[in-house]
Amino acid sequence: MSFKICVVGCGGIATEQHGPAIKLYMETNPGVEFAGCCDPDEARARAFKEKFGVTDYFTCMDTMLETIKPQAVCLMAPEALTDKLSRSIMSKGYPLILEKPPGLTREENIRMADCAKASNIPNLVAFNRRYMPLVAKAMRMIDSWGGPGCIMDIQYRMMRVARREADFSTTAIHGIDLVKYIAGAPYKYVNMKYNDLPKYGETIANYHLYGETENGIIVHLDFLPMSGSKTERVEINTHRGHISLHLPIGGGPDEKGLLVYANGKETHTQSGVEIAGSGAGFVLNGFYHENAVFFDDVRAGRKPAGDIATGLQAVEIADCVSKRLSEYRA
Repeated sequence: MSFKICVVGCGGIATEQHGPAIKLYMETNPGVEFAGCCDPDEARARAFKEKFGVTDYFTCMDTMLETIKPQAVCLMAPEALTDKLSRSIMSKGYPLILEKPPGLTREENIRMADCAKASNIPNLVAFNRRYMPLVAKAMRMIDSWGGPGCIMDIQYRMMRVARREADFSTTAIHGIDLVKYIAGAPYKYVNMKYNDLPKYGETIANYHLYGETENGIIVHLDFLPMSGSKTERVEINTHRGHISLHLPIGGGPDEKGLLVYANGKETHTQSGVEIAGSGAGFVLNGFYHENAVFFDDVRAGRKPAGDIATGLQAVEIADCVSKRLSEYRA
């Protein structure tokens, strides 16, 4: 029996990232079929089918699932629909990888996690920064230095150009999750400050977060939606040396990628392309690896490590940012 994969939602993130990732996985893994895609917009669903060699397209999710009965589903729907659609998919018994955020509020996340637990369904949240080859290389380096215990502080900075959406927290959650992942421990507390930018819109602001993780790492996160560049930087200060990550965000400059310093000298430099072995954006940005990890886990009968339940704290903190609260405490 073939391993059938279906996609729900054929918009930008599906077309630019998940579609090519699943196509590559199908081409490099015998017995895998990119079996179905669906979108309420028939023209968009048809175009997705033709672009990625999908077996069939649909405009109704339930019809697609009943017809194909896939072994894995990839959900890429608007954030407001993620809770409802994910629970519908899992309650029908289908393993699910879903785009972030895993719920807009604590209540949504808990509903989704409870559904996954009750259905005993494998699930994974697509926090793609975790799966970037660049980040994976840095994590291996940290592990070789003794693990998160060698980290003193982490600084993260996300910059974007002309991002005027009313609520930037659904993008900021990427950084919130990544810092927690690198630290290897939950946040203990986070203090939040907001620099309003009324000239760009009444809800536009820079977000500045400062806090500490449960294992004593000091963290500082800045989110700047109206900057002059599309970049993300992570600075990891350890007892063994300093790691600087220039994340290869789609459309932004990769620059040097991974830089390592010790005793005041640069000891290692490697680009994201060199580390990934590919210049394809969906590989550099982690989309291929997150899908591959999930599909491999499902095929092997393993429980994925980054499931919906593990995303709860990132959802809670992002929700605090959305509500312009000044503090989060675990």
